Amino acid sequence: MKKVKIITIVLAIILVSLIAFAGIYIQTQNRMENKVKDYQLGSELKGRRVIELEVSDTTTETDENGNETTAAREQSPEILTEENYEIVKNTIEKRLQNLGAQDYIISLNKEDGKIRIELEENQNTDLLAYYLTASGEVKIVEKDTETELLNDSMVKKASYNYSMNSEGSYQVYLELKLTKEGQAKIEEISNNYAVLANEIEEIETAQEEKENAENTEDTGTAEEGTENQEAPETEATENQENTKKIAVLKIADTEYDIEKIEKNKITITVGSATTNNITLNNNLSMATEIVMLINSGKYPVIYDVYSNRYIYDDINSDIALYVTLAMIAILLVILIGMIIKYRLKGLLSGISIIGFIAILTLLLRYTNILITIETIGAIIITIVINIVLNVAILNKVQKINSVNEAVKNGYKEIFLDLIPVMIISLVFCFSGWTNLNNFGMTMFWGFVLIPVYNIIVTKTLLKLIEEN
Repeated sequence: MKKVKIITIVLAIILVSLIAFAGIYIQTQNRMENKVKDYQLGSELKGRRVIELEVSDTTTETDENGNETTAAREQSPEILTEENYEIVKNTIEKRLQNLGAQDYIISLNKEDGKIRIELEENQNTDLLAYYLTASGEVKIVEKDTETELLNDSMVKKASYNYSMNSEGSYQVYLELKLTKEGQAKIEEISNNYAVLANEIEEIETAQEEKENAENTEDTGTAEEGTENQEAPETEATENQENTKKIAVLKIADTEYDIEKIEKNKITITVGSATTNNITLNNNLSMATEIVMLINSGKYPVIYDVYSNRYIYDDINSDIALYVTLAMIAILLVILIGMIIKYRLKGLLSGISIIGFIAILTLLLRYTNILITIETIGAIIITIVINIVLNVAILNKVQKINSVNEAVKNGYKEIFLDLIPVMIISLVFCFSGWTNLNNFGMTMFWGFVLIPVYNIIVTKTLLKLIEEN
């Protein structure tokens, strides 16, 4: 019966190892597809997207026919400073963090302001590349003259929400919180300009009615026309003097309606009220994007994409293959040494170590840990710790001939020495740097798996041998 249990455990380990190292292939349409999740490789292992930004010296304009033309752009020398370049770099980093980017590197040439961004290549890379230069500039301008009345520097932060009206329609709102300077400025604008959506609508409706009335007016004879025009001209002049000029709010050169203005907050409608879930989600996505762009920071300098290209990995497939083969060879030598020294117990312990490695690799795949150079280092350290623990247990079994005592003493010796490593690994788990974070998470799962796996599998196998 004990032999059957041992064979069952060994076969289970072999099965898990085959799944981890070879995969599970199922026919999907006309091809065989591996249903085991792939590793998420870091940029240094599979290649990366490199995007270079440079200070913009051109602007795109649209002519009367709707054709886009390129014109020279002049940016004041006062803003082309090292400090402003650093602000743009920090803003890009905040955008990438807010968008959930993991593996990225940003570097700045402080002399000419060029910024180089290296991104992990995946399904989100193009979206991240777009947001690197996407504008989130907020301003209020006079409608007819485009005179700037309130600028981006007066906006502190943004947020969004939505509400349902009595008719069951949902409206998405964007809230802009202003600085003290912005609060004073919006009060001045409100006194001198029509900025609220209902005010603008009233003015535009009155102007439209006036134009329609003028177009349909019966001029009659020249004399009657002259007599009839005197009163309307005087009235039109008086209305024009009493009507406020219109000011509009623009975000990334797109106009938005202002719903209300409070002391330190401007509330804007995003899209129109809707009962359609798809439209609501689109409006929420638009609001989320705007909030992310505004809260990430300002771009005091305007940038353009200079180049966007894919660069192959630094570590080519040949090097990776040689390193893998070397690690397998070293592991085989260690396992053979264990079999020679500890015989059957060494063989079963070696099989258990292979199963441990298989489960660890599956765990890394399904916990979405990014495989980088640092992660590989953590995997090797974890495997070495597990081998050292197994050897320590086997040594103690030979001396005291009790698996329970051997396991207990082995854990005490090994894990007491590893407490500093555990603390460092936990600190790395909360690191803002992706590579350190992945190292810490790999070590964390390793430290969790080592005691659980060895108590359930290795200890059970050794006890079954002990009882024979």
